[in-house]
Amino acid sequence: MGNLLTTLIVPALLIAVNPIPIIVAVTLLSTDHCRRNAAAFVATLAVIMLAVGVLTIFLLGKPGSAGQTDTRSGLAVVQTILGLAFLAMAFLQWRSRPQAEAASPRWMQKMDEAGFSVAVVLGLSLTNYALLSAGTSKIIKSGAGSRQEVAALLFFVLLALCTVVVPLIVYLVRRPWAEVQLHRLKVWLTAHNRALLIGVFGVMGVLFAAQGLDNLLH
Repeated sequence: MGNLLTTLIVPALLIAVNPIPIIVAVTLLSTDHCRRNAAAFVATLAVIMLAVGVLTIFLLGKPGSAGQTDTRSGLAVVQTILGLAFLAMAFLQWRSRPQAEAASPRWMQKMDEAGFSVAVVLGLSLTNYALLSAGTSKIIKSGAGSRQEVAALLFFVLLALCTVVVPLIVYLVRRPWAEVQLHRLKVWLTAHNRALLIGVFGVMGVLFAAQGLDNLLH
């Protein structure tokens, strides 16, 4: 069990350090009905990740199912393609011209007027299905029992979402202090958004390409 949890740390942390969901969570806390909107965003992320994880582990990943070998080969090809795509995205981010320091992306400016439905849609669209697939694949390959698999999935989801859950908790506990600190965090993330994305896409690319090639060769 300990070895399984260790293997889940890297893909979970790659989800956690993605700056875009963090910026969304922080920005939602500055909108009208901020607690409801931020909670809806976090809850949507959690529900989607748990639902997809359970479906993948206990249905699609069930051993002895017909065409399992073909499915694994197909997944390996998809992982390799995703790895190359993430590396290409990292390269494009590196080649792109940095924005002016004071400029904020248009999507972030529109976020200031976001409501409940927008928060839910953002939760659906910002779920990192690729890294979620990498995590569930490791759980399936571990050969652990059902209880251990559920525990591992919960660990993975909690670690992956810690960076969007913490701002909401801090805001609920210490709102005046949190408003100042979250604003500073938003400014920092905005300023370093390009560098963070290059790093995240680069690591994701290497991780997926290596895992996909390894699965194809074995």
